[in-house]
Amino acid sequence: MLSTAIILALLGTGLEPLSGGGSTYVISILGPSNDPYCLESNTNDFELPEFLNGVNEHAICNETTFGCQAIAETRVELHEEGFIAKINGWGDAIGTEEISAFSRHDIYASMELAAEEDLRVHFSWFVFAAGLGTVNIEISRLGDIDGPDEPSPPIIDRGASSYIDPISLYGFDVITMPAGRWRISMFSTHQAMDTKEGFGLAFARTTHTATYVALGDVDGDGQVGVNDLLEVIGSWGPCSESCRADLDGDGQVGVTDLLQVISDWS
Repeated sequence: MLSTAIILALLGTGLEPLSGGGSTYVISILGPSNDPYCLESNTNDFELPEFLNGVNEHAICNETTFGCQAIAETRVELHEEGFIAKINGWGDAIGTEEISAFSRHDIYASMELAAEEDLRVHFSWFVFAAGLGTVNIEISRLGDIDGPDEPSPPIIDRGASSYIDPISLYGFDVITMPAGRWRISMFSTHQAMDTKEGFGLAFARTTHTATYVALGDVDGDGQVGVNDLLEVIGSWGPCSESCRADLDGDGQVGVTDLLQVISDWS
């Protein structure tokens, strides 16, 4: 397994990992919990190298016509052109009149990263949950690289928690990540059980794919041109809420944002 130092040397990315880790828990049970016919469980505490390589855990109790399983997977992939944060957990439970079935997974994961300079990031994302499934991802700035913690509100705080009916969300964001220390935090859980209709299968997953673009790329399409200029002009003035044409994050769309578009014109 690669050491953290070697991983850092190989990456050379806009965001470089400082620390990271988390835990997974998976369990599958056939029969009563006090006297199970089958019980499989695994727990895993992981650190930065494992997180970057991908964490995969499972617990399976299978018979010919019934059984249960729990799967937990998470990873943050760092590339020169961006990064991908993903989490995937699911399970099923198929029992009989004599033998009940139950499965569960839990994932807690976070990574702290350093941005040496301001980054403009296009996020393409989806969130999916079904059955008794919950998933959440949060990306927030902690402070300057060499300074104390001064947390800012998350630029992304997104999730879903389902009750039988599936929840499926997807879209994209274009966000400036100022230089400093950042944290990606992810959580997911599911419970599947055969004791009630609709609860025999559960999912909890999300993938956020981030691609670095020029600071003046307002719409995040990989080009800086007329459309970006028009969006700055059309949004001119105060931003009552965060708006993507506010490239420098000062709460105003104005001259400095216009100059950034012109500077990055392609």
